[in-house]
Amino acid sequence: MAIMKYEEDGQVFWRVYVHVRSSTNKRKRFQKSIFRLKTIAEARREEKKLIRQLSMEVQKYDGLGFCWDDVVHLWWKEVQAGYLGRITERSAEGYLSIINKWTKDWNGRPAAELTRADGRNLLQRMDKANLSKSYQKKVKNIINKVYDWGIEFSFIIGNNTSPLKGLLIDKGEEKAPDILSLEEIKKLLTAAKAVDHHWYPVWAFAILTGMRSGELHAMTWDQIDLEKNLIMVDRSYDSNVKKTGPTKGRYWRTVPINSSLRNLILDLKAGPKKSGTHHVLPRSKDWDNGDQAVPLRNFLKSINLKPIKFHALRACFATQMLANGVPAPVVMKVGGWKKSSTMDIYLRLAGVDTKGATDCLQFVPDQISFGDNVVSLKDRF
Repeated sequence: MAIMKYEEDGQVFWRVYVHVRSSTNKRKRFQKSIFRLKTIAEARREEKKLIRQLSMEVQKYDGLGFCWDDVVHLWWKEVQAGYLGRITERSAEGYLSIINKWTKDWNGRPAAELTRADGRNLLQRMDKANLSKSYQKKVKNIINKVYDWGIEFSFIIGNNTSPLKGLLIDKGEEKAPDILSLEEIKKLLTAAKAVDHHWYPVWAFAILTGMRSGELHAMTWDQIDLEKNLIMVDRSYDSNVKKTGPTKGRYWRTVPINSSLRNLILDLKAGPKKSGTHHVLPRSKDWDNGDQAVPLRNFLKSINLKPIKFHALRACFATQMLANGVPAPVVMKVGGWKKSSTMDIYLRLAGVDTKGATDCLQFVPDQISFGDNVVSLKDRF
């Protein structure tokens, strides 16, 4: 490796020459030169680039496969080309952002040389950052998927296990999700309607249909059939790319319209907010940008209710349906849930699966009154 100064046509230039030998075959040498560099600083930068480039070529030749950042780059190109199935662009961008943030120190290293020690160090860094266990699991699963993809396509050679594979993440304490009770739902909608809040029809629609924010944003009048009392849910708005595409589950479903929702739809159809737009619900810049949670939290605080996420309105829909006797499979079908584990959480919140379970425990005589008439065992014996 060398940086040399030379003259050409009366001008001073710098030349960089780099060579790297194979560790398995000393006769095999990878080399490259760059000429006509104008400054020594530029020459040093190019030297570093060449060292890295040729080192990668040696690693491939020696059977170590690609560096981690190269595997990630190739995976991203496959995603952009649409070769990795039903992963959405929004999800893929989120995955890439997570990988770049948490595996930055893996870049430049052969992916095959990453070990469980590297995986443990990553988990420890996330712990120190006080990240939730669910987020840590998400990071782990994303990295495992990309690593497995690299192995499958022979970009990672000599190691068949992700550095995070098999490492356990403590579940931690499970907390019940924040949702609104029936009385709180009534208070929210009554107060919002009383002040003619811009978001009132959106919040009411969310609670009455269980539709996601993107599905509500994309909803147009052609999806609503007032003769059959049905809403066709077949599209969703993505605030990251500002486009409308398929629903999260990538399939259509129908939501029945009850009397309350029908009245709301008729008001929207007849009102001034309908004019000039084919969308059912009023538009807003914050909603377009995916900031639907902020107005809800601010309004809930203003009426002395606990702040919840916008997505929690969907949970309110599910728990109220379950509490009123609608079978869980029907709720899943109407709301577009695929995982029964999610519905299990809502069943616990609604208390449906345990309701009346203790009615058979009739052990205490009716005449005994708990409270003031407590008899001391010490006085009796």
